[in-house]
Amino acid sequence: MDQLSNFFGAMPSWVGVVLLVVFILSGRLFRDAWKLQGARWKLRCWVIGLLALSSFLLLVFGVFDFGWASR
Repeated sequence: MDQLSNFFGAMPSWVGVVLLVVFILSGRLFRDAWKLQGARWKLRCWVIGLLALSSFLLLVFGVFDFGWASR
């Protein structure tokens, strides 16, 4: 468990920006897949929803190194 916390413990701040963009885009893709309901729409909604959930959880529970906090 300590190795897992060390892995997520020192994420650079730019990773937070990337996660935010992934969260926004996956939310948009989820909404479009839900509205169109084409072929395999349930599978696409699950995959995109899990991507959005994982990026959201990393944003909320992740620890970001902003650099200025250590000065």
